[in-house]
Amino acid sequence: MTEAIATKPADAVIEVSRKQLPLSCPKAGANPAELHPRVFIPLKKSGERASCPYCGAIYQLKE
Repeated sequence: MTEAIATKPADAVIEVSRKQLPLSCPKAGANPAELHPRVFIPLKKSGERASCPYCGAIYQLKE
């Protein structure tokens, strides 16, 4: 029996603005299959990237 696993492209970067800070993952309205404990993603400088330790989503702060 084969189990289907949903994956995200490794290079997909989710851009966020300063208005969205403080940022947490998973984001509101996420697919229930992608839920995990909520963690805050530390972004402070424009262009800075950080990833979620649970799902690997990569976030980048835009100007």
